[in-house]
Amino acid sequence: MIIDGRPLVGNRTGIGVHTAEIAARLPFEPAPLIASHAPIENREGLERCRFRVDPYPLGVLWQQLGLPRIDGDLVWGPHGTLPVTLRKPSVVTLHDFTSITMPARHELSTILSFNLFIGRSLEMATRVAAVSREVAGEAIRGFGVAASKIEIVPNGVDEFFSPGDRVEGDYVLFVGTLEPRKGLRDLVAAWSSLPDPRPRLVLCGDRGWNTRIEHRPGIEWTGYVSRQRLRELYRGAMLFVYPSRYEGFGIPPLEAMACGAPVIATRTGAIPEYAGDAALLVDPGDAEALREAMLRIIRDRSLRDELRSRAVERASHYRWEASARTMTELLLEASRCV
Repeated sequence: MIIDGRPLVGNRTGIGVHTAEIAARLPFEPAPLIASHAPIENREGLERCRFRVDPYPLGVLWQQLGLPRIDGDLVWGPHGTLPVTLRKPSVVTLHDFTSITMPARHELSTILSFNLFIGRSLEMATRVAAVSREVAGEAIRGFGVAASKIEIVPNGVDEFFSPGDRVEGDYVLFVGTLEPRKGLRDLVAAWSSLPDPRPRLVLCGDRGWNTRIEHRPGIEWTGYVSRQRLRELYRGAMLFVYPSRYEGFGIPPLEAMACGAPVIATRTGAIPEYAGDAALLVDPGDAEALREAMLRIIRDRSLRDELRSRAVERASHYRWEASARTMTELLLEASRCV
């Protein structure tokens, strides 16, 4: 089978994490071929997979012109789209439709590479995976995809993300690409309005587009960090906050929960599905509700302890192993539809 490896080019975030964690657990022989338009430097966990690079100046050009020429029996498109000339059984994975529903919060290149091809891709795909019921519902309502064609393959965590010997630090943590739809303005505004002395605010992740990073006392930007450092940050956080305006799933809150961090997140995408009563949830864009939730957790040690306990148990129900088994079954079903 062939995997569209574009999400693995560059730092591994979001869709790249999903792609790597599923690919690493697919039991096919020969091992899956991860193909891409540029080198994939981070191959951690993917030692069993094969790799192929056909250089192209743009990933979407490679997908449409180069990928169809690669010999194989089955294609997985983890980015949601397929080459329009593909004549092989295929599965696409849907993460969100924000380039369509929130175009002002995306770069033009992202909008064009997704929006131009998503409709045709959903028609062509043999089967469709969606990371949440929310995303599956959008595909059904917006594109007329038959419910019988879709399977939920959620994101997850593994045993690496665990509480360990947790020692609480003095910081509020955000993890994710720093871009407009992540709600960072809401977070900084809520944090800035907290009474002194307030915990530090640590922003962890790559700088995205159209985002100005605040440089002021008490705010620290780490940039992209290793998986090991990320776990340390989760484990030590007094509070993890994820104020995103929209998510299809939202992996960082789940990772934070698995590491025992008290979590505040927005009611968007799959977050209410997997967080349940193990996190405090607020509406997207409600900076006042966000501030009140932060104050409540910071001032109440017993609440923090209760949320930690609930979070670890809740996160244990979302494992990459289970998602990979579901994806394996979906890919096998697609391969039989020749």
